Amino acid sequence: MAEKDELLEHEHDGIREYDNDLPRWWLAIFWLSGIFAVLYVGWLHFGPGLYQDEALARDMKALEEYRTEYAKKNAGTAGGEVGESQLLAFAKNSDRLLTGQNVFVKNCAACHGENGQGIVGPNLTDNYWIHGGTITDIKRIVENGVLEKGMLSWKDQLPPDELNSVVAYVWSLHGTNPPNPKAPEGQEVPRS
Repeated sequence: MAEKDELLEHEHDGIREYDNDLPRWWLAIFWLSGIFAVLYVGWLHFGPGLYQDEALARDMKALEEYRTEYAKKNAGTAGGEVGESQLLAFAKNSDRLLTGQNVFVKNCAACHGENGQGIVGPNLTDNYWIHGGTITDIKRIVENGVLEKGMLSWKDQLPPDELNSVVAYVWSLHGTNPPNPKAPEGQEVPRS
């Protein structure tokens, strides 16, 4: 004969409960949670979890090594003034040129064309320059812009390493002869 569910005498807001056992999966979760809590506290306070300060020291050392490597790679670009010789060296660094090309395509190609051939902005591949054609002139123009011609100042828009990379990339565009170049503008400034 089957057991009959019994109603408890307890009543709340007109609701009476049956005297049923909790589902087994609820009990399993309850007991597993308790076991996990005991094991975790033991691991954290008496086991390998106790040595979190060593893990922090290891991670801080790795971070310091990364920062040192980054500083060597970007020598002279993080907060300091980059001179002509450094910019010319950047123009020979393939990583810098790739970064500069990505920044150029993203920010400059709308006016200067993807290959620097000039659209609204001037052609950057020939010997003619409106505001000076040395690499330091190019940096000054990129940093400060030429508002009367519609070019924005990029010194507050780009991090120094990206700004210097795009200057190096523009310098490297000289003599590339892209298709459909814009007519020369400004004074001829031959490269030496």
